[in-house]
Amino acid sequence: MSDVGAEQARDDAAEEARVIRFLQKNPEILMAYPEIFSTLAIPHQTGGATSLVERQLKLLREENQKLKAKIDELVGIARENEELNQRFHRLALELMSTDALHDVLAMVQDQVQTFFYTDFVCFRFLPGVGNAGKALDGLYLDDHSGILDSVKPWLDARKPVCGRQDEKIIRELFGPDIRIGSSALIPLYHARPLGLLCLGSVSADRFGLAMGTIFLQQLGELVSHRLHSLMQVE
Repeated sequence: MSDVGAEQARDDAAEEARVIRFLQKNPEILMAYPEIFSTLAIPHQTGGATSLVERQLKLLREENQKLKAKIDELVGIARENEELNQRFHRLALELMSTDALHDVLAMVQDQVQTFFYTDFVCFRFLPGVGNAGKALDGLYLDDHSGILDSVKPWLDARKPVCGRQDEKIIRELFGPDIRIGSSALIPLYHARPLGLLCLGSVSADRFGLAMGTIFLQQLGELVSHRLHSLMQVE
């Protein structure tokens, strides 16, 4: 390209930039000159041309679709939360009306498996947590397996732990023949740690590291309070 051509290209680019800045500052100017507005066209991806109005309408439709999708997502989350609240309410009523420890354990397992849509639910208690009726037999963590060292930080933090756990931990909590892709481990405690309420799923995505744990923590507090009132803690 010659020097003259290069200089002309720079001048054209500078003029184009000035026009763009002017239109950005004065978007109403096109409405004052409808004959210009109606002849403007923007190249379309298919190779054709579309008027500026059509292009603006297309962008507005796309924005509206995004907003609608976001609103639908928020409405869905609100409905799920409302459903969980209702199920928590029913669980609380059943806990208050159930007086036998073994019935409470069975009822919680059944209810939690249903309203958290999970595949496996079980209790695991710390050695030293006892009861007169022996309802916890077979539900204690093995003091000699090393599992206590693994779960102690979770119990001390008193916060649910979600995600994929080491296979050894999964075997100790759920059993040797259970395949778990992801889990939610909920500490049970009152004046002292009692154990864990363990939720397991075959799906690796069901209980992700980033999932919210407010409902899980509330579940742990609710169940812990009822268990403590029925258990003898040594």
